[in-house]
Amino acid sequence: MKFRFCGNSDCPDWVLAVINTLSKLSSVKLKLLTQIVVEGIIDPPLNMEKALKLFSESKLDSNLDLKACISCLRYIVVSTARFVCETTALQSELQQLGLPREHSSAIKKVIDDKQNVIIKKLESSSLKVNALESLTVKVNKESDCALLDIKVNGKINQVTVTSHTVDILLKNLRELRPKMEELKGYKYKST
Repeated sequence: MKFRFCGNSDCPDWVLAVINTLSKLSSVKLKLLTQIVVEGIIDPPLNMEKALKLFSESKLDSNLDLKACISCLRYIVVSTARFVCETTALQSELQQLGLPREHSSAIKKVIDDKQNVIIKKLESSSLKVNALESLTVKVNKESDCALLDIKVNGKINQVTVTSHTVDILLKNLRELRPKMEELKGYKYKST
């Protein structure tokens, strides 16, 4: 079967296996665990102490099952945001995968409450490289080269480029700029 929260593809086997474990938790504990996972996505790192305390009250293997449940819930939350899946569709699909109605409703409510914040956080952290802190250029006219001092994460890297290389880079950037502007407001939507 194809699932919208998985990008209109099959649900991974490991998620199917962990859904069985999630169904053994009470719906209240599942909702609280989902809230912990969502908080960890929005403001990393994940509060493992809180999750361990919540999970220790259940009858499941606290270490192995907890990590699997956290990974599964993170996958569900992130995939729902990534593929712009409506939470009502997510709720229905989780029930099709074997999660009880109360459990899928609990996950849906948490995602409904924080969906906009999750999407903004994921957008701000995806496809990003380390931010450029500073750039200085020293041109050596005798050798037809430029020495670039690039500071990223507090570390300065030196790069020497020829004028020919600069011309090629500039040409490539000018060709790519319209495509980048076109994609700037693009949001992926599943078909």
